[in-house]
Amino acid sequence: MDQLDMLKSKWQSQKSDYPTYTAQQLTGLIAKKSSSIVKWIFYIGIGEFVLLTLINIFYMDGENVQGYVAALGEPLYYGSYIFSYVVVLFFIHRFWINYKNISADQPARKLMKNILKTRRTMKWYIWYNLIFIMIFGIIGAVMLLFNSPEFSELINSTEFQEHKVRFMAGYITVMVLFFAVFCAIIYGIYSLIYGILLRRLKRNYEELKKMEV
Repeated sequence: MDQLDMLKSKWQSQKSDYPTYTAQQLTGLIAKKSSSIVKWIFYIGIGEFVLLTLINIFYMDGENVQGYVAALGEPLYYGSYIFSYVVVLFFIHRFWINYKNISADQPARKLMKNILKTRRTMKWYIWYNLIFIMIFGIIGAVMLLFNSPEFSELINSTEFQEHKVRFMAGYITVMVLFFAVFCAIIYGIYSLIYGILLRRLKRNYEELKKMEV
């Protein structure tokens, strides 16, 4: 017996020492890992909601808040807050539902479906936040330009009339670039925090997919 045959024989003798798992047991293990990941997504979502609430409470106590309300208008200012809270609470509820839907005793195909649903919900949540920041940020900046007493006095002054269009175009361009960069930073943070969890869910999905073949 040559050295290769000896190694094969030794490996085969060791192979029987390791525990073997059925497809159902492996599905249960993957389900437990996936459930833990989704639970962390749920906890992070709650933490983000609490942090947002604390920031808003601190910000609303500032002296300049009434100026922003007057410039943006109460419907837009408070409406954007209410809309944001409602949507975030909706996503937190969806995270909780996704967490409850993943269990160790469900078939592999259903588990795969729930994992895909969780990843899709998470991506929607990320894109919602980015789009919300971009749209409401630019709208708020433009309305602040037209309704703020300081800006209005400057824009409507006689000396400024010949530069009015150029200034407004430059201001809007700067605001668009600012919020684009800000959204890119937020996306990077989300990719760092949620991206790790989403990649783990994807690995679990791929493992289940291999088992289905």
